Amino acid sequence: MRMQIVMPQLEVHRFSSPFENTPHTHDDQYQITIPLQGTCHFTHEHKQLALPPGEGIVLQPSDRHSFYIGDGTGVVVIRIRPESLYPGDSSVYSEPRHRKQFDVGRVSRVFRQWTADMMALDMADPLVEEELEARMICDLRELVWEGTVPASPKMAHAAADRHLAQVLEYVHAHFTEQLSVSSLAAMAMQSRYHFIRSFKSMTGVPPYQYVLQLRVREAMEQLKKSADTVTDISFNLGFSSTSQFFRAFAKMTGMTPEQYRKSEGRRLI
Repeated sequence: MRMQIVMPQLEVHRFSSPFENTPHTHDDQYQITIPLQGTCHFTHEHKQLALPPGEGIVLQPSDRHSFYIGDGTGVVVIRIRPESLYPGDSSVYSEPRHRKQFDVGRVSRVFRQWTADMMALDMADPLVEEELEARMICDLRELVWEGTVPASPKMAHAAADRHLAQVLEYVHAHFTEQLSVSSLAAMAMQSRYHFIRSFKSMTGVPPYQYVLQLRVREAMEQLKKSADTVTDISFNLGFSSTSQFFRAFAKMTGMTPEQYRKSEGRRLI
């Protein structure tokens, strides 16, 4: 069996059955291979390695490699662009260790969380994809660097609060449009991941959930005061689909848009 998650900056693959590939390279990606159970028979630049559970290998871009696994073996393979692997200023970091011992239980939990998030979230919205990718990259950095990542330099609180306030003002003015974590983080003068954490600290929810709340609240007003169809309201408020609108609305209000409109109509009589 093979599962995979493909994002703009990283790819995650889970192999759990007999598998073998031919020697190859990834010119613009690091590759981290972590056996979770059984032995992974790995070839790196013509050198044969037998990797037991947790004994990971971190390959540089352009390293030639291949591997095979048999029955009962499970392996996670993660490929990531160099600029995303290094946290903050990459000039202060040495190359990650070629061979590294990983906590198998921790890697398994992280992978399960990634796949659960992929299944639960509406990946048609670019804001969702960027948020999830930023969290995945942060998780991966913590696995690779094991808590040795220093905290990012902090801006003065007043400046940080001012920039975040500008972001909130922008979001309130443009919540019906397609927004991206990258553009909002740039406005806040923060990295994507630090921005998501700062935004959640300020509002209580990540950017995507905040935007959903604004859209649903506006939808409630339009359902009460206008005769527009549910489909038109969904489209005008920036939802990627009517099904996404129905899910978000039901989660916040406990009823469908039609049920809400009927209930509000009875109250006005």
